[in-house]
Amino acid sequence: MKRKIRYLHLSDNFYPVVTGGTEIFIQQLIDVQLKLSKKYDVIWACHKSSDGDYRKIKKIESYKKLLDPVILAKRLERFSFKAKSIEGFNLLLRDFKPDIVHIHSLGSRTTLNHIQAVKKFGSKILFTIHTPPCSCMGNLLNASHKLCDGVLNDSRCTFFRLRSIGLPYLISKLISFQNGWPLSPNQKNIVSRILTSRKLTSNMHFSWMKLMNDVDLIHVLSDWEKEMLIRQKVNINKIKLIRTAGPKKLPHNKISSKRDDLLKLVFWGRCNPQKGIHIVIDAILRLPSNSRVRLDFYGPYWGDTKYSREMISKISNDKRFKLCGNLPQKTLLKKLQNYDLAVIPSIWMETGPLSVLEAFAAGIPVAGSDLGGIKELLEDKYNCFLLPPKIHLWSELFNSLIKDKTILKEFKSPLIRTFNDIENDLFNILKI
Repeated sequence: MKRKIRYLHLSDNFYPVVTGGTEIFIQQLIDVQLKLSKKYDVIWACHKSSDGDYRKIKKIESYKKLLDPVILAKRLERFSFKAKSIEGFNLLLRDFKPDIVHIHSLGSRTTLNHIQAVKKFGSKILFTIHTPPCSCMGNLLNASHKLCDGVLNDSRCTFFRLRSIGLPYLISKLISFQNGWPLSPNQKNIVSRILTSRKLTSNMHFSWMKLMNDVDLIHVLSDWEKEMLIRQKVNINKIKLIRTAGPKKLPHNKISSKRDDLLKLVFWGRCNPQKGIHIVIDAILRLPSNSRVRLDFYGPYWGDTKYSREMISKISNDKRFKLCGNLPQKTLLKKLQNYDLAVIPSIWMETGPLSVLEAFAAGIPVAGSDLGGIKELLEDKYNCFLLPPKIHLWSELFNSLIKDKTILKEFKSPLIRTFNDIENDLFNILKI
């Protein structure tokens, strides 16, 4: 009998401590692998965070291994995705002896040190790009909110990174053309840190390309990611496009509140600027105050950040908006069936937006940004809408649907890939 495949997942966080698309993807893939117990031995490893998030978990499943915190290096090395020490990871490699190490992020807890440790051990490395990998704070959108081509250019990326944190145009431009002179990025002096920004950018780019060169296979979830990596001169033979999967479709909800004349909109996900929540809020605020529309929000981080507090201030005392809290996926999907339209107004290049597939599973159409993975999933989908992230266009769409939402009732969910499909595709490309 052929022995089991020892499969090690490594990420920055566990589900359900963090309920983002990356963590949900890993959990659902592992759920399939656990059912194939004659085929796989599975471990999901994660280093503890310094802020003690994992104290909230009363019980961690046996296949989840919580490692000691990564010991961070100095600032320049951190921007290079290097750590001083990766406590417990080498011991895990020695004890588990993985055939595959599937890495799901590059950051402070999933570093180049981990890549080098796995290479030294001799396991095959699969890297999945769940979020946009770019030095301008990870969203392939420059400081003027125009699409970037993803090419790694030290000067240009430094300029946009500085603009994104609020530095004036001219200062950002001047800094982007020099390399910090003899100053060190590790100094605490704010002037030294700003003037050495290009050194940081250069190191980030070098480390990203080292990662791309060192891993055995690169799993992308969308066409635009593949095209971006090709522009970055990554080996095309390593790049494998496998689109993401979604939940099982729910039975049609016959007793639905969609019958009345109120346009019921829903957004779910993290409350942060990249998700474009401000666009749909401002679009509704442009409409008359008595407009027959309501937008409900589900998800975390409301009230935790400056951005979320600004959004709360905008919608306070307006009955067209409601904060509904954060719900588990199964509970949320049933709730979604009571809405007319899902709104996904992201202003960054989503890779494999799970929210689109969750809407399809619930049987409701989607209005999404005409960008990246959202565009790829919604193109040619009847009764769905693609819009640029411009407030007046979203406002016009909502206004037209308030007047006549019959078109939404004709929506029929397309086929949705399953995580059994994902497992099968990954198994085939890994060739174990």
